[in-house]
Amino acid sequence: MINQRLEYIKKLEEQISQAQAVLDRLKAERDQALQQAQHDEIEHLEQYLESAQLRLKDISEAAEEAWEELKKAIEDLLSQINEILQKLMKK
Repeated sequence: MINQRLEYIKKLEEQISQAQAVLDRLKAERDQALQQAQHDEIEHLEQYLESAQLRLKDISEAAEEAWEELKKAIEDLLSQINEILQKLMKK
């Protein structure tokens, strides 16, 4: 009876240990995925900022009729930039 209980306890300890190892591996994979996602967000942010700088130049050189169209485009771009910044600051 005691041997059965000891064997059962040993079996449970092994299962818990294996589950912990899997959990640790999953956490590491998650951390890597989060880092990659953050890296991707930063790259998108850089692209959006470059585009915003170009749009700003376009606005300063635009004719009066093109002004409103460019204004809307840069406002949309700045909105996307702000969304990415908010995501990055939450991580």
